[in-house]
Amino acid sequence: MPEILEAIHRLRAGSGSRSLFGMLRDAFGDSADYRTEAVGASGSEPVYICFLASLCSTQKLDLLLGSTGIGELSAKLSRYNGTSIGEADQPACEKAICNGSAVICTSLSENGLLVDLSETQQRGIGSPITESVLQGPMYAFNENLDANTALIRQQIRSPKLKMWETKVGELSQTRIAVFYCQGAADPDLLASLKERIGNIQADGIQDSGQLLRLLVSRKKLGLFPLAMSSERPDRSTADLLRGKMVIMVNGSPFALTVPAVYTDFWHSPEDNYVNPYVAYFLLSLRFLAMFMNLFLPALYIALTSVNVDVNRLEISLAASASREGVPYPVFVETFLMLLIIDFITEAGIRLPKTISSTVTMVGGVVLGQAIIQANIVSNLLVIIVAATAITNFIVIDYQMGLVQRILKYFIAIGATVAGLLGIMFCFACLVFYLSCLESFGAPYLTSLRRKGAIQP
Repeated sequence: MPEILEAIHRLRAGSGSRSLFGMLRDAFGDSADYRTEAVGASGSEPVYICFLASLCSTQKLDLLLGSTGIGELSAKLSRYNGTSIGEADQPACEKAICNGSAVICTSLSENGLLVDLSETQQRGIGSPITESVLQGPMYAFNENLDANTALIRQQIRSPKLKMWETKVGELSQTRIAVFYCQGAADPDLLASLKERIGNIQADGIQDSGQLLRLLVSRKKLGLFPLAMSSERPDRSTADLLRGKMVIMVNGSPFALTVPAVYTDFWHSPEDNYVNPYVAYFLLSLRFLAMFMNLFLPALYIALTSVNVDVNRLEISLAASASREGVPYPVFVETFLMLLIIDFITEAGIRLPKTISSTVTMVGGVVLGQAIIQANIVSNLLVIIVAATAITNFIVIDYQMGLVQRILKYFIAIGATVAGLLGIMFCFACLVFYLSCLESFGAPYLTSLRRKGAIQP
């Protein structure tokens, strides 16, 4: 208590023309949640505590604001376990208030005492929302960086797990953390990440996806995601043990894993928990679904309008019979059905859960039956589009699923122009593009080998 009393009594008027109390009042005067409370006097000068009520803990404030004098205030500060006291100037005091601290100052002092009264607003540790868990840990990351750090360290209990932290954003001052395992991660990649994060110029960052766009130069921004996004700690820790790095943003429940290659987006964390033969079978199903999603509508266009002679006679007759009475060309009805399915999918995702299932049922069953009876599309196309929609949901990563939804249109355009040759041309262009793509220095079409074993 003597040290705190001495620090409070040192807050005398300085040589400057303006006091800290006045400058804080000018800076936060238009904020409805800014508070100033008198807590006593130091000699003939009143002592105030300045804070933002929305960021400070109510219990801690009640403890301090109930003081009747400086002696009682300093005694409570001494008794309160965990409250740090420090002296700071006007810019540091403004930043501290924005972070949830309170400033103790006199009406004429140039400096103030910082008291940590912050209370972080966060939801509890729950189950993953965007990633279903069939087997494995059921908890997920939340918006608090400290809580996410604890989840990672609970699974990798080793001093080799390192964490580098900085702040990004002129106004938001968002905390950014990079996790890596010493001895397994690439030091050059770590140095490159630190340099890229340090060069970010932005007013604020709210999500890890926004950070990824700032980390990748505009020349390298493409259709395919260059980092794996996940809210599952078991997936992030498994990637750390493989020598990758995990980037987390305070305020975002999604962790970014870099580098990420193409096959990473098709592996599920459950693959590590089941029989290897079962995992290979499921992985084969996912890649088969990928090819069906990309090429099935294009093959329908090519084999029913351009390369009709490739089919057997029975198949061609069946396709022609299913299109009897349809007034539109093949590519028009195909694009129409693909757009309708994407409309239904987007509506089911964006709408509240209470009515999204109803919209999906109405759009998928009622609309599909009505569009067939109206002879707008053929029965065979409805089957193909339904299979395409189902295979699109087998993809593990949401971002890669969005890419699949876009690519099938380009391949369908190639099939409309040149049939099977156009499909092969689009596939070759896709392979060439992926071959030239890199994710933070790693070739996109190669699997990363595990550089070293980390013993947690």
